[in-house]
Amino acid sequence: MTHEQFTQIYLPFSGKMYALAYNLLRNRDEARDCVQDVYAELWQRREVIDRDKPPLALVLTMVRNNCLDRLKTRYTEPFDDIAETLATNNTENQIDAASDLNAVIQLIGKLPPDQKTVLRLRTIDGLEIDQIQELTHFSRENIYTLLSRARKTLKELTAKL
Repeated sequence: MTHEQFTQIYLPFSGKMYALAYNLLRNRDEARDCVQDVYAELWQRREVIDRDKPPLALVLTMVRNNCLDRLKTRYTEPFDDIAETLATNNTENQIDAASDLNAVIQLIGKLPPDQKTVLRLRTIDGLEIDQIQELTHFSRENIYTLLSRARKTLKELTAKL
């Protein structure tokens, strides 16, 4: 595929790609980086791309997957900085709060991956159920079930502390 063909096929979708990335990431710079990364990957794979498939579906799927990867890395350990800041202050209440926060972080880490992901997207990122559904491709019922189970497990584990 030549540069002109590539430009004619994929460049018209940049607006839709950016809109999807921004909708998922809620950050302009990161959305631009995502679109740029997808274009770079498309260019590298230009010779092996199946031209029978619709290009819009391909680029939007690639954008969505790239955004999911970014969100997963963004929320692997989201509380580390907060816990560290609280721990550096010397008051007794803040030290207790930091140790409690570290305990909760460790408990969240023990959850199954799906429960952990849904819980973090809902409680930490504050995403709506529809947005979580769009990101994870879980059904609404599955999301509610995962949230319920995660909260129940956390409640049981914190009661043991």
